[in-house]
Amino acid sequence: MNRFAKIKASLLALSLLFVANVVPFAEAQNACQNISGHIQGQIIGPNSACGGALTEIGSFSGSPAGTFVACITNMQQRGDGALVFDLAHTYTTSTGDTFTVVDHVVGGPIAPPLYRINNRANITGGTGLYEDAFGFIRDHGTADLQAGVVTVDYEGRICTP
Repeated sequence: MNRFAKIKASLLALSLLFVANVVPFAEAQNACQNISGHIQGQIIGPNSACGGALTEIGSFSGSPAGTFVACITNMQQRGDGALVFDLAHTYTTSTGDTFTVVDHVVGGPIAPPLYRINNRANITGGTGLYEDAFGFIRDHGTADLQAGVVTVDYEGRICTP
């Protein structure tokens, strides 16, 4: 094989390697979508939906939209007045698909029992369209613990394998 043919074969091999590595990456990127909207929740107290733990139920609008159940698995007050919550959410879309989220929320005191919520939650799985989903949600808003009302806007990115 002459030198030109070797260079041509090498370039062809490099091109094939590039395509083989970039195309699956691009397809994986297509499995992600930006999400955003509004979450309106009501803390209803201990409930069987969360195995007797403190429970929040509500709805979320935007893209996607539906209902949710959030189980508060841990709650502590820090010395600076902030409240720390650990939660596990199950969001059910209007089409019946679900995605699950865990988060560690720090509620900053505004005028207790009103707290500011600035949070990043991790998407940990799901069913249907969101089977094995991963990603994140950022939410910003307030929690009024006297009224039991949580209202936040959310944005994030949800991906599926």
